[in-house]
Amino acid sequence: MLDPTDYDAGELRSAADLDVVDPETGVSLPRASATDHRPPAPDEPTHEQCERLVAVGGIDPAALGERPYLRSFPDDPEARRVGRDWLASLVTTAGGRETRAAVDRYRALGWIGDEAAATLTARADDAVAALAPGDGSLDRVDHLLSFAYVVRLLGVSRRD
Repeated sequence: MLDPTDYDAGELRSAADLDVVDPETGVSLPRASATDHRPPAPDEPTHEQCERLVAVGGIDPAALGERPYLRSFPDDPEARRVGRDWLASLVTTAGGRETRAAVDRYRALGWIGDEAAATLTARADDAVAALAPGDGSLDRVDHLLSFAYVVRLLGVSRRD
């Protein structure tokens, strides 16, 4: 199963910069156009890049279901660790305001649901207080890494 904290950042940057993504991933995620969620903006991962990440993440695409993929956080110690790692990545890169904006963005894309967004937003202030917040901005690679965290959390919630 994919663990975003173990993912090679250079490899992720390479995947995020691809203009053409192999359509033969065997993964078919529901498109935003069939939902109330919006399609990706130019600075966000493409639909095909997300499909590729699901393919390498070891998650059965059927397990993702419809958007939002991650409706709420799994009640699991590993899920809490993954959530802390995700917030730490966002906060140390871009600070609290950008982290909260990213959470809203992921909800609008249909990656996370209202409950998952509320959990992340509630924990963002704690992360800002505990970490040295960055002052950068989030780019396509950061958003692709966030989608990897969603995939990882789905893996945690689906195991039993």
